[in-house]
Amino acid sequence: MTKEQLKYIGAGVLFLLLQIMLFRHLSIYQMQPDLVLVFLVWFMSKKDRAAALLMAGLLGFLQDFLLDLWGLHMFTKTLLVYLSHRFIPQDQKTPLLIGPVFLTVLLAALLHNLIFLGLNLFIQNYSAEVLFWRHLIGNSLYSAVIACCIHLFRTKR
Repeated sequence: MTKEQLKYIGAGVLFLLLQIMLFRHLSIYQMQPDLVLVFLVWFMSKKDRAAALLMAGLLGFLQDFLLDLWGLHMFTKTLLVYLSHRFIPQDQKTPLLIGPVFLTVLLAALLHNLIFLGLNLFIQNYSAEVLFWRHLIGNSLYSAVIACCIHLFRTKR
């Protein structure tokens, strides 16, 4: 394993730990962003599909392990990467403006939450209609706003 691969895995685990330890407690009306999803969208813009699928599987497995939702995040994040990798803008010399970043993360989060909630219908975790729409729209918007904040305050321009 190379130093670059370890750096990406470490960054992914850091985003996962921030998600679980910090952003779960920064919920607004029970809506919370998915930092792992934001990291995966960024990772998809940097790497090829195979590397992104492996990273999604690893981070999804760790998220399931820590949240006791065996298989839901791993399947959802892996399927999201599989379906959306070719539509994510690849790393360019000029940085993206805030609008395309917001739209890209919003659409990825909507697809992720739609897959996640569709799987949850089988196990009846989010069966109430209000919880469904709050999770689908609210969490997606919150994730997109957090991604825009990260994009605005990143150090390397």
